[in-house]
Amino acid sequence: MLLLGKLAMGMMGTALLGAAVISSEGFIHVKVNEKQPNGTHLSLIVPAMLAPMAAHFVPKHELGDAAQVRQYLPVAHAALSGLRDCPDGTVLVEVLDEDTHVTVVKDGGSLIVDADDPQETVHVAVPLRATERTIEEIAASSAPN
Repeated sequence: MLLLGKLAMGMMGTALLGAAVISSEGFIHVKVNEKQPNGTHLSLIVPAMLAPMAAHFVPKHELGDAAQVRQYLPVAHAALSGLRDCPDGTVLVEVLDEDTHVTVVKDGGSLIVDADDPQETVHVAVPLRATERTIEEIAASSAPN
């Protein structure tokens, strides 16, 4: 009985450590609500660590013109660094139309895009750190051998 308890504690500790590692980059949150009867209501929360991992496994021939990303890495690094230093709640972009409202806001370590129009409401939150790692991974994957 004591051996089973130790085994269970070891498995629980391993699971908690794995969960901590997976969530260390934060989470990507996508929420879509269609404003119609029987419309789609989707809420998806995914560990942000999966984005650079997925980019690593994309076949080179599927990346197309991604090799051009490498030349813009210094600009991307500077922009993301500036966003990290930017105070929270700063509205970076706001678009107002007759019936559409879109905002891009920096909150914590994430970039948040909210869009609202008569057909749907969309919310996307992406951690800046995972964005930078994903861009780097795409650039590295498209590097010539």
